Amino acid sequence: MNEKRSLSQHWPVVVLAALVVGIFVAGLVTFQVRETEIALVKRLGKAKTDGSGKVRVYEAGLHWKWPFVEDVWRTDKRLQTYELKKGRTEQITTSDNHQIVVSTYVLWRVADPALFFKSFPPPGTDYSSELDALVRSSRNNVLPQHALAEIVNIDTGKARLAQIEKDILAMAQPRALEQYGIEIVDIGFKHVGFPEQVTQKVFARMRAEREKRAQEYLSIGLREAQRIRAEADREASDTVAKAQAESKRIRAEGDEQAAKSYAVFQQSPELAAFLRKLDALRLTLSEKTTLVVDTNTPPYDLFLKGATDIGGDVKSNPTDAKP
Repeated sequence: MNEKRSLSQHWPVVVLAALVVGIFVAGLVTFQVRETEIALVKRLGKAKTDGSGKVRVYEAGLHWKWPFVEDVWRTDKRLQTYELKKGRTEQITTSDNHQIVVSTYVLWRVADPALFFKSFPPPGTDYSSELDALVRSSRNNVLPQHALAEIVNIDTGKARLAQIEKDILAMAQPRALEQYGIEIVDIGFKHVGFPEQVTQKVFARMRAEREKRAQEYLSIGLREAQRIRAEADREASDTVAKAQAESKRIRAEGDEQAAKSYAVFQQSPELAAFLRKLDALRLTLSEKTTLVVDTNTPPYDLFLKGATDIGGDVKSNPTDAKP
């Protein structure tokens, strides 16, 4: 009776102990893979396979395993950035014998976990040396085929750095996937520079090239200015010649008309005097003009009665009859 009472008093401890044991056993027979991971199960050091003999890859979720005889190997399946360790800054000779210093980065991810596990078995998975060698080999094969102006150039039309990076990627990508199960997504240059001992020479050469180009542009500008100036002078000469010819023609027509008018005026001096007085009135009188003058003073004598009669007896200055 006392034993039953003792067990009923300690049942919380028993339940807690059973729960702890259950959690421990569950931790031994299960494992969890996160969303950012992929996993393989190793049995006696070899990757676990399915019925067809293909290595089984475990995606995100809760999975079963045999305790003590099976281990879980995980790796990140996300895109990763890697900077070359060996040859991080390496000196390379271009096709036109210029020395440049480059540093390279790689964007990669695990595409074939089984091959990646086989190539870099845990523990202490280290892929850096193989990835370094593969990328450096591709880079050192492609870069020496190009001149300095294709790598470093302020003229975007002549610079081919982006295409060079694509060529290196095209050479390294299939090898990395086939040999190591690594998918190289991108290869790029983090830094492109010059060795210190040749920097001044390169800058001097670039300065000379820019000065030469500036002189070419200046010469082209001067030739164009001379052409435009000569064309403007020619057009100005043509315009002046045409204006002079037109003025001579107009003057000749005026002289002809004047000769005709003089001939008419010589036949009728009174008409000439009358017209001259009208012109004088037209010039001196404007709208709303008030004058106080003697009407006997030419040309205001036209306001006298009968002054508009050319043949009339009008008192006027004898000189007004002259054309």
